[in-house]
Amino acid sequence: MQIKINSMITLDNQERYIVLNETSYENETYYLVMGMDEKKEVVESKVAIMKLVLKNEETYVERVTDSKLILTLTNLLKSQLKETI
Repeated sequence: MQIKINSMITLDNQERYIVLNETSYENETYYLVMGMDEKKEVVESKVAIMKLVLKNEETYVERVTDSKLILTLTNLLKSQLKETI
């Protein structure tokens, strides 16, 4: 499965997210995501950065928790958004 901007992903715990942006950093792919409720409405307070993980030809994401990496990726994602405006 390929993850694309504006697509919805569902985690194993059934949390749903919409993919807002994608970036590459140090040969890894990261996604800026925003949570969605059971009615598929955006939950603005539920923002996260997820890392793409490919394992046994399966596609997974895992939440980025390292604060320094989150700051670096946030700045990178913001600069990309400014370029598209």
